[in-house]
Amino acid sequence: MNEDLKPCPFCGGTDLEILEIDEGFCAIACETCDAFGPMGMGHDGARQEWNHRVVEVDPY
Repeated sequence: MNEDLKPCPFCGGTDLEILEIDEGFCAIACETCDAFGPMGMGHDGARQEWNHRVVEVDPY
């Protein structure tokens, strides 16, 4: 796993890969559960998109 990537938000997996999708767009894929992150411009954009997580708050 790349040290600057958070674990998979679905399974907690750390076996992650940066995939080149289409002409400059990349995304992170989890090799454990096959989750696929949002696309970003290049490797840095894909990292930023993968690591951007919404914090869930318990309303109760």
